[in-house]
Amino acid sequence: GAAVEPTQGDGPSRACTCALAAALVEMVRAVSLRQQPVDPRAIEERRARAKALRHVVLALADTDAAAYQTVLAVQRQRGEAGHALRLREALHAATDPLLALVEAAGEVTRLAADATGQARGGVRGEAKTAAVLGAAVVEAGAPLIELNLAGAPQDPRVLLVRDIADAARSDRVRALNV
Repeated sequence: GAAVEPTQGDGPSRACTCALAAALVEMVRAVSLRQQPVDPRAIEERRARAKALRHVVLALADTDAAAYQTVLAVQRQRGEAGHALRLREALHAATDPLLALVEAAGEVTRLAADATGQARGGVRGEAKTAAVLGAAVVEAGAPLIELNLAGAPQDPRVLLVRDIADAARSDRVRALNV
């Protein structure tokens, strides 16, 4: 059944989706190396980075969920003095793991778009799927970061996440148009 207490489902879902995209990039590498590529070293470097990102994002799922639990705990203390400041601080702190996940997803999207350009045959579909999944994680996370930082429009993380979102959209389009 559904949880009685609020819990975060979107953070772990984003992390698992990004990890799946990274795993697809790794898989594309395995097939691409068997096809005698022009630059096998670049393909191997892409695989190693995708593997590292996969591990990072899976760890971020727990960090992100814990940060969200802190926000929920502060929200339950609405009547206490200083609530607004504590909530803003909790939201700002919760932004960090989410931003790390969005940054990783942006990088996975770029890796997938690069892989799409070099992949041949049926494996190109996996690379395109990885790019779409990575970009979806960015698109889902970016507005939440802006929402968390609504009281601080000058926070550099706002501009950073917008840049990441723009790059991910561009990489997704690049992957799909190969």
